[in-house]
Amino acid sequence: MGVQQSIDTGLRTLVCLTVLPAALIACCLWILILAAVGAPRKRVDAVYHGFARLCVRVAGTRIVSEGRENIDPSRAYVIVPNHESSWDPVMQMAVMDQLAVRFVVKKEMIRIPIFGNALMASGSVRVERKDTKGDTKRIQEGMLQRDPGVSMLFYAEGTRSRDGSFRPIKKGAFMAAISEQLPILPVATAGTYRLWTPETVRIRKGTVVMLIGEPISVEGLTVDARDQLLEQTAEAVRELRTRARRRLRALGHDPGGID
Repeated sequence: MGVQQSIDTGLRTLVCLTVLPAALIACCLWILILAAVGAPRKRVDAVYHGFARLCVRVAGTRIVSEGRENIDPSRAYVIVPNHESSWDPVMQMAVMDQLAVRFVVKKEMIRIPIFGNALMASGSVRVERKDTKGDTKRIQEGMLQRDPGVSMLFYAEGTRSRDGSFRPIKKGAFMAAISEQLPILPVATAGTYRLWTPETVRIRKGTVVMLIGEPISVEGLTVDARDQLLEQTAEAVRELRTRARRRLRALGHDPGGID
């Protein structure tokens, strides 16, 4: 990294760390108020999408996306993307703004004051990762309480990839999809690992490619087909990720991480 680029990254990180946490707290407080007064869900959706767009602008992230036409805004999905960076949710909310999206999130996120409260109040689901039976029950209860128009996003790898690779995915998303008969929406993002690498605070300006695949039907499937559905989805996300990384390189940008 050159001197000028280092200075630019430092200044951009300073701006992001000044503006975005304050905006996040304000958005979370507003979500809590909206939830408390029983406001229409679409008003909460607007807060999510507005914050994502603000993050994109402030950080100077350029998003190249393909596959939005694969989304039917009138229905809900179980969304399964790869997960390379804390910047991923921002990218996904900014691109998939025709959907109402909530998250299956680890307990450490829920413990963050105000932020965790807003996630839970708006319909996200907490998991503990090491409590498989308990997590299954929490996901089932969360899916039953879910607004029918809300899509649930599972980071099925369990956590961010520390080396930018695509890790084996877990079964929770597929149990939920089958039990609720919601199609799987495979998604892949390339470039976020380099923009905000795990364990760092530096946020770089740059380009991200996000590809949305064709939905995978679960119509008529039973729990016995869970593992087959997992493998089908993993292959779809892996193929999308390969294409996204290839596209990013064609645009002249290194996606970072491991192919």
